[in-house]
Amino acid sequence: MYPSGDWEQWLEPAERSEPEAPAEPEPRRIPIGGPLTDPDLIDKSTLVPKIVDRSGGNPGPALRRPRTGRPRRDNRRGEKLLAALTLIGVGIVVVSVVLTVIHTGKRSQPAPSKPPMVAAVPAPGTTTRAAPTTSSAPSASIATDGCEQKRTAEVVSGTDPGGTGSGPDAILAFERAYYVQRSGYAARAVVADDSSVPPADQIQRGINQVPVGTRYCVQITRTGDEGQWEVRLTQQKPDEQPHAFTQLISTRSESGRTLITAIAAG
Repeated sequence: MYPSGDWEQWLEPAERSEPEAPAEPEPRRIPIGGPLTDPDLIDKSTLVPKIVDRSGGNPGPALRRPRTGRPRRDNRRGEKLLAALTLIGVGIVVVSVVLTVIHTGKRSQPAPSKPPMVAAVPAPGTTTRAAPTTSSAPSASIATDGCEQKRTAEVVSGTDPGGTGSGPDAILAFERAYYVQRSGYAARAVVADDSSVPPADQIQRGINQVPVGTRYCVQITRTGDEGQWEVRLTQQKPDEQPHAFTQLISTRSESGRTLITAIAAG
């Protein structure tokens, strides 16, 4: 508003006086080391009351600090124990496998069978047909009662397999082939090719007429002539009494072998 008064005052307004700038407050001086007496400078923050300990002064459990050295020892012990258990387990498995293989091998392995007893009768050099072989029974089951297994310079007796080493050996081999092997070819193998003895097939027909299980005993005695033998042959058919008869058998030695050349009734 303009001030009231004369009209001249309306023509030119009176100059406005600038308001004076407020004076800056003088900084307060606080003596060094002196107390704060100004209430404005006093900390007016709310004082927090102290916590009163009502537990009787017993402090809480102290925090346990982890030990750095002991876990390492425990870890090492655990590793050693684990390694030992692993080795023991592997050893048990290996032993079990070995025992299983051994036990299985023993069960699967067949029991060794006894080879059949076959009279060793060498074939003559000019004979081309092989003599069939059969298994022989023990001496107790093929020999007659009272048959003596004996061999001297003059008398040979028993049921030995024989061979071609001497005259008695050739005779024993022939009789064994007849009664035990039941083979005409085996019997003819110890006979000379130029002998008067029948061929193998005829000998086989004679063998077939003798019952299986017939027991026998041979007693060979040297005569006065060289290469001639008196043979007392005892045979006993099943469920029958023994029957004995005598033969004269001639032998000949050539090329390191002794063979039969003739068989005749005594």
